[in-house]
Amino acid sequence: MPCRRASSEAGLTPPAVVSFDLDETLWEFMPMMDGALRRTIERLEERHPALAGTLTVDVLHSYRAALEGVAGTYEELRMESFRRALVDRGVVEDGLPRWMVDVWMAERVFSVELHPDVEPEMDRLEDAGHVLGAITNGNFPVEKLEVARRFAFIVHAERVGELKPAAAPFLHAAELSGGRPERWVHVGDDLDTDIAGAQACGMKAVWINRIGRELPDGYAPDAELPSLEGLAALVARLV
Repeated sequence: MPCRRASSEAGLTPPAVVSFDLDETLWEFMPMMDGALRRTIERLEERHPALAGTLTVDVLHSYRAALEGVAGTYEELRMESFRRALVDRGVVEDGLPRWMVDVWMAERVFSVELHPDVEPEMDRLEDAGHVLGAITNGNFPVEKLEVARRFAFIVHAERVGELKPAAAPFLHAAELSGGRPERWVHVGDDLDTDIAGAQACGMKAVWINRIGRELPDGYAPDAELPSLEGLAALVARLV
């Protein structure tokens, strides 16, 4: 994806970079995931009518949960969970788990629903001249969403080789954008991967606390918001 660089003419203050986490920051994770899995089951039953009624979203979640701690990418683990679910139902078919993963990946795009505060606040950030981007530990194909047109860069940490809160995803985003850590605000819901990770790289970090959690000891986000509303004004103060 071509990216705009957060650079400036000599003597001018460069624009700030605002990077976003995805799941639970821009949309709710479980409704998106459940919708994609539900549609995957429907498509599977069309292909294999004998499986009708044998799989549910909760069952597929349980197969995936059983692989926690197993090495592999998110995609590989999801495919293995599908394979095991099929084998337990007497279905061994080359390529079928891969087909299910492809369906699931595609259906996630149609199942996602942005929080209503996302697009209006991104409008304000863009109007202020800020560079926007995304840094995610997940494998959601955000490039296929309309909101991706706003992003100068999209970093999938898994492809970089280390997940947030490691420095690599943040530093790679800085390389792509040309942004400076002192004029960078990362926005996310996770205190470890987003807040602590960004701050360790010298960036400001805004905690999006949509469910009203109490801030645990040991964390000090640069700011906290219950939604993205007000983020543009906050960024102006932080940088």
